Amino acid sequence: MLKYVSALLLCYIIGSIPWSTIVAKLFMRAPIDLAEEGTKNVGAANVWHLAGPVAGCIAASGDALKGALAVLVAKVAGLPRFFWPLCGWMAVVGHAWSIFLNFRGGRGASATAGVFVVMMPWEAMATGLLIATALLTFGGCLLSSLALMWPFTILISLARETIDFKTACTVTFLVVWVLALGWSRLRNDFNDFTKALGQHLVRRKLYRYSALAFPALVYPVFGYSVLRKVLLVSAGIAIVIEFLRHRSAKFNEGVKKLFAPVGRAEEAEHISSTTMFLCGCALASFFPDPLGVFAVVMLILGDAWAVLCGLKFGRTPLIRGKTLEGSLGCFVVCLLSCLMLSKLLAFPLSFLAMIAASFVTALVEAVTPRRLDNLTMGPLAALTLFILS
Repeated sequence: MLKYVSALLLCYIIGSIPWSTIVAKLFMRAPIDLAEEGTKNVGAANVWHLAGPVAGCIAASGDALKGALAVLVAKVAGLPRFFWPLCGWMAVVGHAWSIFLNFRGGRGASATAGVFVVMMPWEAMATGLLIATALLTFGGCLLSSLALMWPFTILISLARETIDFKTACTVTFLVVWVLALGWSRLRNDFNDFTKALGQHLVRRKLYRYSALAFPALVYPVFGYSVLRKVLLVSAGIAIVIEFLRHRSAKFNEGVKKLFAPVGRAEEAEHISSTTMFLCGCALASFFPDPLGVFAVVMLILGDAWAVLCGLKFGRTPLIRGKTLEGSLGCFVVCLLSCLMLSKLLAFPLSFLAMIAASFVTALVEAVTPRRLDNLTMGPLAALTLFILS
């Protein structure tokens, strides 16, 4: 019993270290109280808001380290695995009610992420990639993104036997605690999300993200052959719709109205990017299992990050309105996708193959004319992986 109590107290002290406050003081010229400025949350998100993305990333890393250290304390102490998330929970309690800040603090989302990274590293990486994509798309909504993604992380970890059922229960307790602690922030996130949906680009990207159901649901549940058939049927339906659209003005008007929230005006007279995308995914699926899965994920996330990074951070123009920053964003997310999928699917890929496929995908996205990149990125990514794997 003494060992358990000592570990919990040590984790509370670790969680109490006001890392975000320290980072904010280092990066801000004037003294600042995070509890009184910005979002009034003593956490990494507020540091990002007040002191910029670099400071925010450093603060998030420091807060995540609290959760990671708490799990390591439990592991070194020889405590049972199901108890490790409870030590992480105590670090979150310390973060929320820090002894160094007169028992004030943040919600503990970053500290909880640290717990996930140590206990379920590859599942957490997949979740982190999707959360980063959501943040890039909506320009915020961190806690709501975590609320949506954490259950998938736990379920995937259970399916891969990374954690057992008892541990999944204690991890779920930790997640529910953090979400309950940040309930007011969740409501604000919902308002921000609703406001973001007013933007055409956000609606369009959200529509495209729905295609992640192919690799995330169809493939693991039904297998690669069914995934290929689903993609072929989807592409076939899209081609038939394109044929009918260009044969009947009335039918074209009906399709335009149906897809008005996510469509582009020029797509009314040309083949839509959705049809190009589905045809590109279908072509990629002809490569061996699971290379088509890699290609579909790289296409969805790579194309999104190229556009979003180009709009938010683009300073160096390339060709046809593309930017170097957008291409770098595409390359980075494709490389991370390859690394994550390689581990989750237990499919060995050399780092050279990952780099080459990511580079080819980013290059194709940059030089291919608009809409055609949706057709070419996936198959060429799969081809590169096939040659080098």
